[in-house]
Amino acid sequence: MRFFALTFDKVLIRFFLMMALIIGGMFAGQPLIAVLALPLFLSAMLGVSFLPEEKETTIMTMQKKKAVEKKAA
Repeated sequence: MRFFALTFDKVLIRFFLMMALIIGGMFAGQPLIAVLALPLFLSAMLGVSFLPEEKETTIMTMQKKKAVEKKAA
């Protein structure tokens, strides 16, 4: 879970889902359903991304690899 790693389109989707929960809950007469919009609001504002974090990959050139091997020897 990473903060502030959400794209703008996903923030908009979460906003519209939040509004749908609030409006639907109020029209249905169930305000507790509208309370479920709070986690959506917080995740949109904080930009929480639930995708796994990507590991950085490093590519060593042959010259760097030989230099590391020489230092180790």
